[in-house]
Amino acid sequence: MKTLTPIGINKQLVRLRDSLAYATFLETGKLRKVSVFKADVTDNKIKIYVYLDDTVTGAVKDISLVDKDGDVIAIAKREFTKPRTKGIYSVFAYTFVEVEDPDAPIMTGGESK
Repeated sequence: MKTLTPIGINKQLVRLRDSLAYATFLETGKLRKVSVFKADVTDNKIKIYVYLDDTVTGAVKDISLVDKDGDVIAIAKREFTKPRTKGIYSVFAYTFVEVEDPDAPIMTGGESK
């Protein structure tokens, strides 16, 4: 049985958005840190935008999202070459979907079945 309401799902995504601290990536092998450009929450979806401006150039890979605890919570394991003349966005997009666990115990009268 699904138990999360649309408001409950939305609040979980807002908490995720609010926990973001910054993004990191490798630029020609060197670890760089940038601010998260923006994060939009709509219903059960979140899009997190990381903007690499014209100061970033060359081989870019492994863009990661880092939370306020310093933990990497998402990583885009892709590599591309970024020209200096253009900025580029990397977007992390997620849809929150509650999935029923068929192995979850059913509680009745204080006992697990």
